[in-house]
Amino acid sequence: MSHFYIDSDYLKGFDKIGIAFSGGLDSTVLLNSIIKLHPKNRLIALHINHGVNPESDDWEIFCRERARELGIEFKSWKIEDLDKISEESLRNRRLKAFEEWASKDDLIITGHHSDDQVETVLFRIFRGTGLKGVRGIEKFSNVSTLNFYRPLIDYKKEELLKYARKNDLIWIEDDSNKESNFSRNLIRNDLIPKIKERWPFINKSINKISNNAAKAQKLLLEIASEDLKKIKGSNEIIKISKLKLFSSERQENLIFYWLTHMNYLNVSSGQMVQILSAISKPSEGTSRFFVSSAYGTAHQVLVSPKDISVINNDLFHPLPENICINWNLKEPINIPSGKLSVKESLGKGLDKQYIEKGAIIKARIGGEKCKPFGRNKSQKIKNLFQEFEVPDWKRDGIPIIYINERIAAVGDLWVCEEFHTSLHEKGVSIIWNQMISQ
Repeated sequence: MSHFYIDSDYLKGFDKIGIAFSGGLDSTVLLNSIIKLHPKNRLIALHINHGVNPESDDWEIFCRERARELGIEFKSWKIEDLDKISEESLRNRRLKAFEEWASKDDLIITGHHSDDQVETVLFRIFRGTGLKGVRGIEKFSNVSTLNFYRPLIDYKKEELLKYARKNDLIWIEDDSNKESNFSRNLIRNDLIPKIKERWPFINKSINKISNNAAKAQKLLLEIASEDLKKIKGSNEIIKISKLKLFSSERQENLIFYWLTHMNYLNVSSGQMVQILSAISKPSEGTSRFFVSSAYGTAHQVLVSPKDISVINNDLFHPLPENICINWNLKEPINIPSGKLSVKESLGKGLDKQYIEKGAIIKARIGGEKCKPFGRNKSQKIKNLFQEFEVPDWKRDGIPIIYINERIAAVGDLWVCEEFHTSLHEKGVSIIWNQMISQ
């Protein structure tokens, strides 16, 4: 084969073109093919030094030199300080690196080929994948703001090898790829050669299955998108009462779309089963599921009897149990879980006489009672939260306002009766902004 088809018109629609360049056969053939079709000043070789192989640094030097010889820009990242080395953790770091470099107007091209497709689909089937997994590697895809293009996905590795030899290309051979103690290597080195002996057209068959799965998946995502609009769901929250207007199959399809395509979360099939079970059979409190995003950031999926929501752990700050902060009740104040401020209101809020005394901000520790203005008895704050349907995961961040060592207010929800202003006088209303947004 003298060349591979690369859609040069498609490339013109992007500002910067990055070629994922590991120095191996696939990315070397890709880079050599693209520089013959596209202006070099718009190409950048992107290299990820995984730091796993003892030769990783040498490979980075090789790639840098190769890019210099070809006359294109080179950029590299070195992955360090990983708690656990796994395919997923390395993938997340690569995505983070690419996100640093690329904007929504840039493109990243990778050298995945048809043999990679077969390997990936088989690997996912063995792990118990769903329809999305059978879809395999797409020629065009997006992860958040990142745009990916894989022009070699329809070509076999043997075609890439013939091209490389014909063009006298040099590349890196990673000996670890021959070690079949890794699952993917076992599939690549042991299983696929045996399969091809019996079914030589396996690449074509897998591609057909992948294409059909991609079409079906696209249709399901379109349905989910329309369903989300119907119930007016947002990125952060879906009301369960509205969700249950659909069949269980459409509920599952919508939740999968919402979690993976709206919030870019890595949700396992096991977690998906648990989340759906919590929705269909809700407990009294809130069920929490800890997941990571496509970029490795920690999130929580929270299922209460009323709604299902997603929280970025970095943006959710409960109050420390022993917190004790003085507040003059005049100026805004930032606390670990959000911001408190005040405004003057007729017949609402704290009596102005308490402004000079100031207040103490504390966290709820359990058992506290409050007699909200207008109520005939004191009640536990926990019961008030339940009555007013405050999700239990929000409660840990709501501040308790003390005056004279007695509870005067709970966030901006209630003012205790003895501290409330007269209905005919101006009082000080508390404004509470909790940090829980996505």
